[in-house]
Amino acid sequence: MLWYTRVGTASAATVALVAAGSTTVWAQPTAPNGTSPPRPVALVAGSGHFVYDEPNMVGHRIWFGVAAVTTVDGSTRGEFHYRHALPDGTEVARGRADVTCLRVVGNVAVFTAIVPDGVDPVRNHGYYVKIIDGGRQPDVIVDAQTQNGTQPPPTGCLDPETELPPEAPARPRYPILTGGYVVRP
Repeated sequence: MLWYTRVGTASAATVALVAAGSTTVWAQPTAPNGTSPPRPVALVAGSGHFVYDEPNMVGHRIWFGVAAVTTVDGSTRGEFHYRHALPDGTEVARGRADVTCLRVVGNVAVFTAIVPDGVDPVRNHGYYVKIIDGGRQPDVIVDAQTQNGTQPPPTGCLDPETELPPEAPARPRYPILTGGYVVRP
């Protein structure tokens, strides 16, 4: 598995608007049989923009959008949208991923999102994201990626600050410059 660092009070019936760059997604969780879904016990929703400041990535502009819930029965569903632009504005990546795991403690959400095959040219692409809801202060984000491995990426929650494999580089925290997230246990 190659770990790569390129880029980094609602109810289940609430419709969440998530904007990632110029992409807009409406998410309304529903149960497969059309009934109301189980009550959420964890939620993260919103979109934000931040700028990388690390070797070979200085000034790269990143947008992440997410709308995801974990319900009483332990299931997680949601979508994650990403956009990556060079400092000059040239877009190098844009796409979506399925949220496979969401863990919320207090104002901190940790989630995993896996890009389905065929959505972008990268194979076995996974995002591991930590969002700290700053309340009235700016939110903070930490992210890591895995891609182009021979095996599908892990789908469970991995905190990119504390739970990555030892060979993975340490991940910095970035303030959200525009936008923001709501995190609810």
